[in-house]
Amino acid sequence: MDKKLREEILAQAHEILNDEMSLRALIEASDKNLGNKVVDLRSVALQKTEGELKKLKRSNQQVIATAYENLVGMKQVHQAVLKSLEQNNFSDFIKILNTEVCEILKVDCIRLILETHSLLGNKSKQGAKLIQPQELFPTNFVDTYISQGKNNGTNDIVLRPIPKGSSQLYGEVSKKLKSEGCIKLKIGNQNIIGILALASKEKEKFTAQQGVELLKFMGSVFELRISHWLN
Repeated sequence: MDKKLREEILAQAHEILNDEMSLRALIEASDKNLGNKVVDLRSVALQKTEGELKKLKRSNQQVIATAYENLVGMKQVHQAVLKSLEQNNFSDFIKILNTEVCEILKVDCIRLILETHSLLGNKSKQGAKLIQPQELFPTNFVDTYISQGKNNGTNDIVLRPIPKGSSQLYGEVSKKLKSEGCIKLKIGNQNIIGILALASKEKEKFTAQQGVELLKFMGSVFELRISHWLN
């Protein structure tokens, strides 16, 4: 070996140990010197360790990405809740859903509908003046839509691809939507049933693998606000 090269290697030996490509080259050179009939277990162990390290790195990256998404989601929901608390009446609340709240939650459409109820149908009640006919749906519509007609226990919150019949909620824009999050609302002592539907053009915006705690919190706050206005 050239004397100058040896001196440079010895002077920076720690750099070689920290360089993956250099270590790999040294091990491969050692394997060639051993011949075809000898297996160096160090090389095998190093390859295995390297594979496990890559898996660990990918896992850590996924954990960090998930934690970041959770923080962003929490901030968005809190902002949406605060925005709802700023509204003085039900009409203003409805207006901000498809404007400011849509933008805060990064979704493309929000629909709030209620099922027909004696309180809402009574003209003498103040609540009836706040509900437009197009916002009222038949009794049991919410459970039927959320469960998609299946006779199983209906979840109060579902995250899924846009189902058949979504045009009932979203109208013509439903053709462009790819996923939705539906929150069943139980409003006030009168047990008025409603649904808060969030829809997106992104397929992965709402999936069954995501948690629902933040949406449940937002739904609970909206129930209290709507109950106050309708009663």
